[in-house]
Formats: sequence, structure tokens, C-alpha cells
Amino acid sequence: MGTKAMDDAADRLVESLKVQIKKEIIDNYFADRVYLEEDTALLRQEAEAYRKEYELLGRRFLALYQALGSEAGCRLLMEALNLKDWPFYEQYCALTNGQRQELLQSCRPRGFTAYRRFRNRILDLYDLLHRDSLSLRESYAKIQTHLTLLNEDIDKFNLSYDFGLIAAQIEALEGRGQVISGGLLSPEREELSTRMRGKRQKLSDAECPPPPDLPPLNQIKERLLDIIDRICPGR
Repeated sequence: MGTKAMDDAADRLVESLKVQIKKEIIDNYFADRVYLEEDTALLRQEAEAYRKEYELLGRRFLALYQALGSEAGCRLLMEALNLKDWPFYEQYCALTNGQRQELLQSCRPRGFTAYRRFRNRILDLYDLLHRDSLSLRESYAKIQTHLTLLNEDIDKFNLSYDFGLIAAQIEALEGRGQVISGGLLSPEREELSTRMRGKRQKLSDAECPPPPDLPPLNQIKERLLDIIDRICPGR
């Protein structure tokens, strides 16, 4: 093989390598971007499922408000729980009397006297409320962890696929030629760079409301019994 033929073969090899390298950069970019988009969609699905669980927790609060029977009783409970904002109370106030009565249908009273039935219903409802709140806090923590890890991946993606760096790499391969035919003005390059970047994700309190931190029944039972004694009808 002559020198010219060898040079031509070497040139073809170099060109082939250039094409492969550029293809690999592009393929990796879109594969990683698809991964981020899928993970973002999964996070949104988790947040939506969590929101439905949070609304079920609201039903527990509504039932407990109804069992307490008065705004004064609700106030005493919120003071005992150290909750300045009464969760779901505005929603409770908007219910009709019929809707309020339905809240207690699934919680059958236990006891032979009116006091024992009143007492046991409130204790049972609070225990269920705490259990649901604890489960919800675990779900909330998992979502926040997922959000943190996703944003870390997005930051790494943006570092790995910075348009300026990619352009410099390809320009080096092309012998400082233009990456895109016709070239790009500075504003156009900036716009393209922005479009290529992954967007960090956020979850507002409206999208993923933090659940209240409630003490277990055994820690607050004495306070609840004191409240019950103060508000129980006929006591």
C-alpha cells in the first residue's frame, strides 16, 4: 500500500472515530435525559399518591373534631398537641350537620355508659390518627429523599452535558470548526445551553404538605383524659 493510500485510510479512520464519538455524546445525552424525565414523572406520581393519603388523614381529623363536639374541645386538643394551625378545621367547618354525622359511622362507640363511649371514641380516633400520621411521615420522608437524589442527578447531568464543554469537545474534533452549520450567536448559544439543561425539581407544600408530628397515644393519654373530663356532656 502506497503512502497516499495509507494516509487516506488513516483519514477515513479518524473521520469514523469522530462520528462515533459525536454519536456517543449525543446518545448518552438523550439516554440520561430520558432517565431524568422518567424519574421526575415517578416523583410526581409518588407526590400525587401521597396527597391522596394526606386527604385520608384529613378524614381522621374531621372525625376527631366531630367526636370532640365543640370548638372549645378542639381548641384544648390543639393546645395539647401544640398545633397553632388546626389541620383541616376549615374543611370541617364547611361541612353540613349531616356530613358531620357521617364522619363517625365507621367508629362504633365502646362502653356501657355515655362517658365511657365518649371517652373511648376519642381515644380510639386519636390512636388511628396518630398511626396514619406516622405512616404518612414515613412516606413524606421517602419523597423528600427521592427529591434530593433526583436534584443531585440533575446537577451531575448539567455538569456532564454543559453545552459549552460539549461544543468545545466537538470543535476540537473538527479542528475548531463550527459545531452547528452557520454558527450560533452568543444569545442563541445561551438559549440552547439553557434548553439542554435539566431543571431542578421542587415540591411545594401544596403539592406535598408535611404531615403534623403527633405524639403516640401513650404519651398524651393523660392530657386527652383531662380534656375528655372537661368537655364530656353531663360531667
